[in-house]
Amino acid sequence: MSQNTFDIGSVRQIDALVKSVGRLEECKRLGFIFEDPQGIMSLSTAGLGYLLSVEARGIKSLAEAFAAGYECAHDVINPKD
Repeated sequence: MSQNTFDIGSVRQIDALVKSVGRLEECKRLGFIFEDPQGIMSLSTAGLGYLLSVEARGIKSLAEAFAAGYECAHDVINPKD
């Protein structure tokens, strides 16, 4: 995959994200990857969050992703004592 990235450290993250989601265009559509006018790509906060919260946890289905997000939001709103 030929990419123009600002930070060489982000290449692996972008590659992992594209592999997980399936296509670079889909990653951009979801706002996981930004591309500036010069064609330089970078990982967005949402893209990094996806890698950390979904991919790293091994979540494979949309339902699992929704459940994990719901539980996370619930824990923030109603912290456990």
